[in-house]
Amino acid sequence: MSTQEKLDFTARAKAHIDLCNEQSAHAHGEDVALSAMYAAARYTAYLCTSANISGAQMASRREEALAIFDDQFRQMFLDCYDEFARNFDPLKR
Repeated sequence: MSTQEKLDFTARAKAHIDLCNEQSAHAHGEDVALSAMYAAARYTAYLCTSANISGAQMASRREEALAIFDDQFRQMFLDCYDEFARNFDPLKR
């Protein structure tokens, strides 16, 4: 990923995080996280339509798509989780 691509990626992620933080002021954090995951899941499933030529093909590739996105989410989650654990400071919460 180029430097510009990394900057763009980070800016998009920050915009989503900022929206979640804003919504957390009026809703439980867990509910906001679930809404964000649903939105990401729905958008990702929608994007998968462009990688297929028919609904039947898309249905047949379900497990393949799940494996790809499951692996990506798992790695991103673990990276973030580990970062928070390394930098844990209850006074900053």
